[in-house]
Amino acid sequence: MKVLDTISATTIGGRDGHGKTSDGKLDVKFSLMKALGGKGEGITPEHLFAQGYSACFGSALQYVAGLKKVHLPADFSITTKVALGQTDEGNFQLEVELTAKAPGIDKAQLEELVETAHTVCPYSRAIKGNVPVKLTVE
Repeated sequence: MKVLDTISATTIGGRDGHGKTSDGKLDVKFSLMKALGGKGEGITPEHLFAQGYSACFGSALQYVAGLKKVHLPADFSITTKVALGQTDEGNFQLEVELTAKAPGIDKAQLEELVETAHTVCPYSRAIKGNVPVKLTVE
């Protein structure tokens, strides 16, 4: 693999702690969600995962659309829902739903672009086979 960029982040105190990237561009106070016994007042790792995946998948969609000579509208969007659950064995597990909207693009064409983007997106590739991902087109 040819490395294009590397980002480093450190968190002190886990889900109820403080995290920061080495370059200082992200500095966040985490808050334990109510479902895990916290107050649920702040940012969780799932917030950051959802936002990062949304941006990454949107870029993958733009890339794929460009390869296929399809012009995406400026207001296209990717909404990412990240659910944190627990398996019968007591392990924690994520589930994801990605919803793509691109006004003016035929639904069948958008579905094809989304399916292809899912094979290109680094987030999708990183969790493939481990995290269930539902793809939706509106």
